[in-house]
Amino acid sequence: MLIGKSFVCYSKIDRDPVSVLLEVKGKPDTLLFESGAIAELSQWETESIKKGYSKVVDAYGCLGVLKINLGEEEISFFLVLVTGCTSVGKINESEIFRINATHLVPLQDGQDEEIIAEVRKLLNSGTFYFSVCPGGQQPLDLTLCSQRRYEGCEADNRFFWNRSLHIHLQRFGIDCSQWLLRIMCGAVEIKTVYVGKTQAKACLISRLSSERAGTRFYVRGTNDDGHVANFVETEQLIVLDNMTASYVQTRGSVPVFWEQPGLQVGSHKVKLSRGFEASSPAFDRHLTSLKNQYGQQLLVNLLGSKEGENTLSVAFQDQLKDSIHGSNTRMICFDYHQNCRGGRLEKLSVLKEKAQPSLKEFGLFFAKGDQIIRKQKGSVRTNCIDCIDRTNSVQSYLGLTMLSQQVECLGLSSKQAMLSRFQEAFRTMWTQNGDHISRMYLGTGALDGKAKVINKIRDGARSVHRTIVNNFLDGSKQEAIDMLLLGNTFVGELGERARALLYASFLHSSPTILRELCDRHLEYTTWSNIRVCVGTWNVNGGKHFRSIAHKHQTMHDWLLDFHKTLPDSGYSESDDVDFRLPTDVFAIGFEELVDLNASNIVSTSSNQRKEWGEELRRIISRDHAYVLVTCEQLVGVCLFVFIRPHLVPFLR
Repeated sequence: MLIGKSFVCYSKIDRDPVSVLLEVKGKPDTLLFESGAIAELSQWETESIKKGYSKVVDAYGCLGVLKINLGEEEISFFLVLVTGCTSVGKINESEIFRINATHLVPLQDGQDEEIIAEVRKLLNSGTFYFSVCPGGQQPLDLTLCSQRRYEGCEADNRFFWNRSLHIHLQRFGIDCSQWLLRIMCGAVEIKTVYVGKTQAKACLISRLSSERAGTRFYVRGTNDDGHVANFVETEQLIVLDNMTASYVQTRGSVPVFWEQPGLQVGSHKVKLSRGFEASSPAFDRHLTSLKNQYGQQLLVNLLGSKEGENTLSVAFQDQLKDSIHGSNTRMICFDYHQNCRGGRLEKLSVLKEKAQPSLKEFGLFFAKGDQIIRKQKGSVRTNCIDCIDRTNSVQSYLGLTMLSQQVECLGLSSKQAMLSRFQEAFRTMWTQNGDHISRMYLGTGALDGKAKVINKIRDGARSVHRTIVNNFLDGSKQEAIDMLLLGNTFVGELGERARALLYASFLHSSPTILRELCDRHLEYTTWSNIRVCVGTWNVNGGKHFRSIAHKHQTMHDWLLDFHKTLPDSGYSESDDVDFRLPTDVFAIGFEELVDLNASNIVSTSSNQRKEWGEELRRIISRDHAYVLVTCEQLVGVCLFVFIRPHLVPFLR
């Protein structure tokens, strides 16, 4: 292990006010935290005040200052220190460590231990990593894959998990690179493979994005910015002497707006929470971002044909066909459960054959010294419902397929035994990789899926554990993730307004600043007036527009032409409303969409909702086109929201 506990934290003995010193052995300067401010003290300044302090804890490193907004007036600050870590291995001169213990030092009085317990539990979960390098050299940046690192790219903030902990120190002019560690969430596995007398490093690094981080049933699909849940970049890396061979894949949730409402026990009940057209801008943003980051894309869709999976799969396919990417982005639909039932992984050869043209076109990354010999020109994006078990199985299969090319680049293809050694190492690492990613998102290890009895028993136990944890216990974990990334759970009116008005980078600000920005939004936003039509109707079981008694009636007079029957409905300049202007938003509510009987209360059919939705859109689109944003149904009560297409990109 390269590092010892070189960080020492001290607190003021009389604690009035709370004052904390942080020093690093061998470094003359110290950091002083007091009264919400941070200062860098010289050696003589430290010595003049240090007698009034007592040691709190020794640590391997510091992650920064966690700021938790408890309300608009109350803010808590904690200094986050790494007190336990395990070496995973070395890549070149950098050693990689997994965090397994942290200590949060309060920077003011009156702290409630329950506030930080979940954050500490999250940091200690074994899914956070950092790297160090001896002699003050720059350590390996775990947030960057090899190709981006060689190309001189700056840190990839998608995978930089303690960014908000750095921000507080940066506001006081502190050089964070000299004091703080950078952590990545995901999985790092490193094995040594001997090539004669030389050691080659076989590495598998999975980086979980912080842009839409969360747990299984709390975070699904995409957000308005095109960031998807459980997005992971996985790099299969071999380092030999001064040569680096790397292959990158990605995984992520289906990039449409969807959720799984209610209790989920042994089923995949999926609800599309936005209409098709209303999901298109976020879908386009996601694929555009992928192409900007990784080049051309091959989408491997492993969703099945049962229950909600088919609904989600069809929505994914339809969005791609209708998008600007439909003509140049391939999708392979492969029903994993149907094809590989009972652990028949040899059936993946069918998928490999379909993917082979793209694998050949995309290639891999290879560098020798400082010279880039080959670049990876695209990546495979794989998904299932959770992007865990099936996805990991397919990604490992494709990774092992590309392994022979990596070995060939390193000049080892003539040695028959070498490929087998690397294959054995990476098979083990891919299994461990699946477990790490699954623990972060689902709270358990990955399912094996093989036919052996012992595997089935273990998978059954994990499935039960997942069901309990994800349905009942993940709320506190989701809150801890939000606190770590934003210093704020962001609930309530202020959080909603801030999300709607401000870019994500502003959300790290204090509640006072956020409130001021929201209150003064007219100074920096451009506003347009929109017209909203709101109407409700009791449809008495929902049969009106299809019944013989009403076959000659339409809803035009209610939704579009109602102004013609209003008293004094002229179009003079003195009128408050010009009804010749089109309505921008329709919000239409129904009562008694279905009969209020026991069977409908227990399980309400969605057929009536779908039929009324289509009829409403047909009616209101007589003069101008409208798209469905969303519809919500509670037994017989249902709300439909429609919007004009040109407003869709501005939805939040």
